[in-house]
Amino acid sequence: MLLENIDYDNLKKRGFLRQKQEGFFILRARRRHGVFEGKHLESLIEISNKYAKGFIHATTRQGLEIPYIKYEDIPAVEIQIRQAGLETGTSGPRLRTTTCCPGNNWCKSGLINTFFLYDRIEQELNIKCALDLPHKFKIVISGCPNTCTRAQQSEIGVHGTIDFSTADKHIGYAVYLGGCGGKTPRMGFKLGKVFSEDEVLIIIKNVVDFFKHNAKPKQRLALLIEEIGREKFLKEVGLNGIG
Repeated sequence: MLLENIDYDNLKKRGFLRQKQEGFFILRARRRHGVFEGKHLESLIEISNKYAKGFIHATTRQGLEIPYIKYEDIPAVEIQIRQAGLETGTSGPRLRTTTCCPGNNWCKSGLINTFFLYDRIEQELNIKCALDLPHKFKIVISGCPNTCTRAQQSEIGVHGTIDFSTADKHIGYAVYLGGCGGKTPRMGFKLGKVFSEDEVLIIIKNVVDFFKHNAKPKQRLALLIEEIGREKFLKEVGLNGIG
């Protein structure tokens, strides 16, 4: 096949990104919670040695990528990825891999179970990596206010926190909206309430749905909010008076 006839966007969605060297692609592999088992690493090493140049790069979104895969080898690599129990990341106008720190699974600072919230987002809301959207969209989860995953710098950022407004000082969730990097970086704004986990799921669903149906192509959530105004945006996503 001639390179000009390749559907590059379809390959992006499948986890194969065109690289600057002509005819080569980068495989982005991912795992739930960013946790790779030994068998996954062994498979990626095998792929790298057989189809690429023998090295693996760790991405900023807790994935592993292998550059220098030839276009004609992509079908064979996809088969091996599936057999290994691995998933692929994505690029283009889609939901990126949700990133999360270990939370209270083993970090001494963790307040919430980040892995559990991650699973609820995917399984209950069906909001998963590669969901088609008007532009790139990122969700991050941190176990505590240290926000190691940079909750303030993604479209939706969540972190565990202590609700000091209550007598028992229970653990809840802080939420940031409208952050992003890229060519027009923005810091997200923090909602003025400590939420329950169920409330966080409602917020995520409403914000993703609103973005999907109202953003222009290549418009980040931050710029959509600036266009319509924060007050109107919060009202539309059921957060009137909380921002």
